[in-house]
Amino acid sequence: MRILTLIALSISLSFLSATARAQTGNARSTLSTLPADFAGDQTFSQFQPITKGMKPPKATDAPDPKFPDLPPDAEPHGTVVMLVGINAKGRVEAVRVLRSDEPAFETSAANTVKKWKFRPAEKNGHAVPVQVTVEMKFEK
Repeated sequence: MRILTLIALSISLSFLSATARAQTGNARSTLSTLPADFAGDQTFSQFQPITKGMKPPKATDAPDPKFPDLPPDAEPHGTVVMLVGINAKGRVEAVRVLRSDEPAFETSAANTVKKWKFRPAEKNGHAVPVQVTVEMKFEK
């Protein structure tokens, strides 16, 4: 039963993956429904993790991120992982950077994901607010 759940999750994630080309560089984004543990965080307490029986959100408008100006000593590539709260109307309400290889990518990644629009997640046929993890990879 657990293997079937993992297979279903893999299939869901493949449908949720989004690819974007950044201005003057490349950026690739991946949406994950794996839960993050922020039980004590008031900002994300209103957003449910995706669970069995829920239909995950689907990006309907995901603008490309802008490749930022980097400091001279920065690597021209990196990854930003963010926790994103999507409300019941499919709008991004909260963003938290969980991990980043280069601080210069964080602002571009967070500002971009705030513009994204989704078909909301559903539970029992009703739209619900959820949290997802978004990973953006930048490469020049």
